[in-house]
Amino acid sequence: MTKKLLTAPALAMLILSMAGPAGAASLEREHYSGTDRVTDASCGFLVTSDVEFSGVFMLKAPKNEGDPPRLFDNYEAHETLTAEGSTRVLTIDHQALYKDLHITWVEGTVYQFVSMEAGQPVVVRDEEGKVLFRDRGLLRVTFQVDTKGDADLENDEFIEGSWELLAENGSHPLFFLDFCDVIEDYFYGG
Repeated sequence: MTKKLLTAPALAMLILSMAGPAGAASLEREHYSGTDRVTDASCGFLVTSDVEFSGVFMLKAPKNEGDPPRLFDNYEAHETLTAEGSTRVLTIDHQALYKDLHITWVEGTVYQFVSMEAGQPVVVRDEEGKVLFRDRGLLRVTFQVDTKGDADLENDEFIEGSWELLAENGSHPLFFLDFCDVIEDYFYGG
């Protein structure tokens, strides 16, 4: 799993998993689960991640007509990582809640989101189960999304450079590390 693979699920969940006030009408609610296999070489070596995931995803009606829906995701995932040429195994567990706090129209089809994530989004363990890194607590972030003017969330485009950390409560050491360096050292150096 590379830095991209580690942060991409969190970012994707952040963008696609937020909720509005308790009184907002639910447009869609789904319990989900599944498995996936992801391979990536962006750290300079091939890493395979076998993933098991589950959770509850919900879309809620926007506060203002024409705004994008509010999203919510209460998720769990377990990843087992292996690297080409290494016999070591690394596991990553994710358990958190993402939800949208505010959506504000910027211009055209671009909206500013303020979102939060609470829980333990990343717990990295070695092959014996020893915790190497644990991110836990609450993060509040802001970012912009171009909705392309339609209701198809798969067409939405994250505006690069718009993401900003607003608040960090708890401990999030992986936010400040190069994950490629961490896993390269784990698989090949230690």
